[in-house]
Amino acid sequence: MDPSLVVRPFDVADAAPLTALLHAAYAELGDRGLNFTAVDQDVATTRARALAGRCWVVEDEGVLVGTATVSLPPSTALQAMSEHARTPRRAWLNQLAVAPDRRRRGIAGHLWSLGRRWAREAGATSIGVDTAAPAEHLVALYAAWGFELRDVIRWEGKTYDSAVMVRQLLGWL
Repeated sequence: MDPSLVVRPFDVADAAPLTALLHAAYAELGDRGLNFTAVDQDVATTRARALAGRCWVVEDEGVLVGTATVSLPPSTALQAMSEHARTPRRAWLNQLAVAPDRRRRGIAGHLWSLGRRWAREAGATSIGVDTAAPAEHLVALYAAWGFELRDVIRWEGKTYDSAVMVRQLLGWL
């Protein structure tokens, strides 16, 4: 990742610019008919989702260009839908996003590394993620990061099935 970028914890004042980043980052998925929450969520939703775990933002000269949130435990709604979210000491990777013009520069990988380390330090022994099954590039990215498919769920109101993937943290940095 470019050393000139600043990675820091989310601040509530970031909610509006983070919402704009999420809209931009998820727009291509929305254009494919995949109605991720981040495609059009409002600022209050962004704030609530960021505060539901440990959220980091990446900025370049004051402009947000990346984000990720890790929750421990996963949300109650997710736990109700998948047994894999109810596993004790399992964290969950949420709302990973990189500005389209900043992709393939190591930002997502750096955020993943931060999230993984934080989860381990917080006592997690594994981490899960769910994403639209038709978003093959995202499923492939998570598989490359060591996640394995465990379940398929359907969030209420979504136009797609979500792949639930899990990765052990013990023995991994």
